[in-house]
Amino acid sequence: MKINLAQLSPSLSRGLSSFYWLSSDDSVLQEEALSLILDEAQKNGFSEKQNFVLSNQFDDDALWQSLHNRSLWQQKKILLIHLNAGKLTQKGAGHFLECLRLLNSDTLMVIQSLKLEANQYQSAWYKSSDAKGVFLPLWPLTEKELQKWLQDKIKAFQLNIDTAGVHALLTNFDGNLLAAKNALHTLKLAYKETAIGEKEVLALITPQGDYTINQLTDAILQAQGTKAERILQHLRLQGLEIVLILWTVLRELRLLTLLSDRPIPSDQELVSYRLWPQRKAILLQAAQRLPNLQWKKLFNTAAACDKIIKGVEPGNPWLLLSQLVCSMSTANTLLAMEM
Repeated sequence: MKINLAQLSPSLSRGLSSFYWLSSDDSVLQEEALSLILDEAQKNGFSEKQNFVLSNQFDDDALWQSLHNRSLWQQKKILLIHLNAGKLTQKGAGHFLECLRLLNSDTLMVIQSLKLEANQYQSAWYKSSDAKGVFLPLWPLTEKELQKWLQDKIKAFQLNIDTAGVHALLTNFDGNLLAAKNALHTLKLAYKETAIGEKEVLALITPQGDYTINQLTDAILQAQGTKAERILQHLRLQGLEIVLILWTVLRELRLLTLLSDRPIPSDQELVSYRLWPQRKAILLQAAQRLPNLQWKKLFNTAAACDKIIKGVEPGNPWLLLSQLVCSMSTANTLLAMEM
């Protein structure tokens, strides 16, 4: 059965399924969905957790041993499986279905993976397993959903943030739940019982120091590659979170890609992308430095950097972020990593 995040709590209240598959590129949404499942599992007596990291072969000796070992005295257990690959091989699909066959009432299996592609929902292994558990694709939040999510988190953190402060958070974090959640945590430490407005939020987003993120994006748009790289390294030394820098740069990349396409969206359409008319001219000029297809290729570098930050892939995220910044701020040459 495939459901969405809003349907998860009602589904859990009707009883636990034998397995759950959480697929998303957003670690925060996965974390929140997993927390709901684990809370319900604990209420149902599941006290033991075992963690596994699997490839697309979906094969692990310890996992098979755990599934085969049964006794009258064993505790109810949860098998938490992190699937590194976004797609199962034919052999891996067979192993997955065999795992489902071996599940019993004392074992709950929860799989976490990156977003599943549309064709995977049409595969034989999905159709064979759909009736046995729950598939939960976690899509990026809409603007309305994001506002509700942020208000819920502000309430959970017991913060007193006014309307202007909330708007500053929504505008500057632009759907990056992890950065927004980290910001709320920092605000909680700094302003535990104090009213928080736009000034306090912006002070967090652009901390005092030699440079700010806005100066980085200005250098990118003005094709000042050397300056952009210098600002990036200063921001790193200032201790600014890489996830915040990446998502700010990614926001500009989305706009540059949008404005390099044909036909160019109208001013009214651009408002929905939080692009105000006064910024349109400089972005339009910057967008013409590369054709639309090459701007799109830069998302590969951004995605690779994001995976390293989340721990999905090994590597140095600052190196890839530097490559992305250089590519965006270079007038005529594409430096993006070919993926």
